[in-house]
Amino acid sequence: MENSEELDLYFSTQLPALLIEHPTFKFMGLKINQEANQTALHSIYIEKEVSEQLPFRALITVSEWDDKSDKEEFFIEALTAEQLIEKLQRFDEIGSFVFFKTPSSVTMDSVCICPQDLFCQLFPELGKFNPYAPAEQLLELKARSVDLLACLETRLLEKRLKKA
Repeated sequence: MENSEELDLYFSTQLPALLIEHPTFKFMGLKINQEANQTALHSIYIEKEVSEQLPFRALITVSEWDDKSDKEEFFIEALTAEQLIEKLQRFDEIGSFVFFKTPSSVTMDSVCICPQDLFCQLFPELGKFNPYAPAEQLLELKARSVDLLACLETRLLEKRLKKA
């Protein structure tokens, strides 16, 4: 994966056209929800499959950073890219996600791993994830990951303002 500064970022409204124009593209959307002492990662993986019946599909996961509760997974399929985005919108406020194109090495199973491991795989500047590292290092890595996504959100908002 590229460094976060090199990523092209997309709004959820851009995805239907991109999925139709570039059927081999895969997209990842990320959002962090912080409440009190809990940090949850909401991730969406979107791709177009070769299937004729319901070719557009997405896997959504919601998992707490510290594994305090079970991970939730939701699979959504649709006939058209627009329908998929509409279904995703009904599920979660996808306008607040940061979307980017993922390389072919990232698969639907990637969103099923723990949040910190996913961040380290998606953003190489964070380094390799070691779940056995000391607690202080894991907390620092989590803080860097949250900051990285905040920077991506800021870049996406600036892009939105430039278009307005």
